[in-house]
Amino acid sequence: NLYWTDTGTDRIEVTRLNGTSRKILISENLDEPRAIVLNPVLGYMYWTDWGESPKIECAYLDGSERRILVNTSLGWPNGLALDIEKEKLYWGDAKTDKIEVSNRAILMCILRKQVLFSCSALCLEYIYLFLS
Repeated sequence: NLYWTDTGTDRIEVTRLNGTSRKILISENLDEPRAIVLNPVLGYMYWTDWGESPKIECAYLDGSERRILVNTSLGWPNGLALDIEKEKLYWGDAKTDKIEVSNRAILMCILRKQVLFSCSALCLEYIYLFLS
């Protein structure tokens, strides 16, 4: 399946790779949805929302059991990367110019590192974290 956020319509959608079975998963209480990553092992999706109250949320892949993971000390949460093996969720904040990481258990911020550039996307590959 292909999942995406749509900032124009403020929703999260899914479709099969052939374009069939398109479905709106989340369309309420989204202001400016941005990045999205999936954990197919646990069946979760995670996304960022820039809106009036910036936050990072998660839900099951069908959109159920939605919950807010982080909603403090965020400006423009943008890029997301998930390290399934180490159970860590990384995000870049384009307003605060920080890359942050949380553990899976309670997803509280455990590391904040100041960086000197604006982050718009993250990609985790093996032991490297790429950003753009």
